[in-house]
Amino acid sequence: MTDYLYGLSLATQTKGFLLSMGLGFIMGFFYDLFRITRLAISKKKVFIIIFDLAYCIFLCFVSFIFCMTVNEGQFRFYLLLGEAIGFAVYYFSLGVIVFTFGEKSVGVIKSCFKRVFRIISFPFQRIFKWAKGVFTKIFKFGQKSRKKLKNKSKILLKVNKHL
Repeated sequence: MTDYLYGLSLATQTKGFLLSMGLGFIMGFFYDLFRITRLAISKKKVFIIIFDLAYCIFLCFVSFIFCMTVNEGQFRFYLLLGEAIGFAVYYFSLGVIVFTFGEKSVGVIKSCFKRVFRIISFPFQRIFKWAKGVFTKIFKFGQKSRKKLKNKSKILLKVNKHL
């Protein structure tokens, strides 16, 4: 009850700070998941902006819920500071390893998908190439026939004209 009259006790503040550092560490991991997913989808700036905005909205929501549960709805600066410290600790230590591994994994998975796509699409490419050759021959034959017919019709018109 004294917590409400005189503010939060030092033990409660320390507990909240340490929990917020843990939350920041976890949010750093989720940021790496967002980055790896973004790499897997596209490297265009539009996707980077969309994923970063989605991450920021997610982070704001989680921070709000965290403040509501741990600090009884009171927003305190040391909670944000703890989240930032936990995020920085993760990002510059374990995050480097996770992102490097994730980046290589995405590269391997993309190359595997490209190989599988080439194998699956090879018969279709051959069929389309063959069909293109057939239709090209038909089109050329049609052009020659059209030219012959055009010339023949002009001759017939001339002959009929003299009659």
